[in-house]
Amino acid sequence: MRTRLLTAAAAVFTAIHALEAQDALPKKNLEFSGTAGFTQTSGNANATTTNLGNKLKYTARGWTLGEDLAFFYGEADHKVNANFWNGGLRAERSIMERLGVYAVTRFDRNVLQGIASRFEEGFGLDWKAIVSKRDLLSLQAGGSLFQQQLTKGSTATAKRQFPAARLGLDYKHLFTELAYFQQTGEFLPNLSDSDAYLVNSESALVAPLSRRLGLKLSYLVRYNNSPPIRENVPLKTTDTFFSSGITISF
Repeated sequence: MRTRLLTAAAAVFTAIHALEAQDALPKKNLEFSGTAGFTQTSGNANATTTNLGNKLKYTARGWTLGEDLAFFYGEADHKVNANFWNGGLRAERSIMERLGVYAVTRFDRNVLQGIASRFEEGFGLDWKAIVSKRDLLSLQAGGSLFQQQLTKGSTATAKRQFPAARLGLDYKHLFTELAYFQQTGEFLPNLSDSDAYLVNSESALVAPLSRRLGLKLSYLVRYNNSPPIRENVPLKTTDTFFSSGITISF
């Protein structure tokens, strides 16, 4: 009996030691998260809404490579009321303890705001202003080049190709290892038209359901102070997208 107890105790100790060793493993070089949501109503009103998104980050040899995608599509009474794409690739490298450089290319499409396609190529500096166990804050300053095509029947005062300055921030607060709040934002003044600028922001809250699954709430704002004019009607300056969905990460 004593031998069996000692054997069981040794097995438990070995299992605990293995779990502790797993927790001590270095941070993964590859991180991925994906989110999906869908709603549908029928009866007196017919509407569907779909949102998809993902983020991918890979770190190796001093470089951090990232990819992200957000997609929103909605119909109400068989009429499109949302059609938005936003995705990009980003490369970062540290040049000092808290200072780094970045290069980014992005694509977005917002049909209801008159943008059929818009490409961006940017570069700049990234400063890690706060680095702590619970809070991370980075500030960016740089420049971008844009090429955009408007939807049929839309016109705009801004040129189809234009340079812009860029000021950005990325703040993340960890409530626990898996639950967090993240706020990103950027200000893009048009350098060829001093009266035109863009402001983009995203607020996201993630609550874990398990080690891999979580619930994500997101609020996206796209602001254009000089929106296109479609068929002699000025389009609105602000589009917002609220979404909720299940996220999976590893």
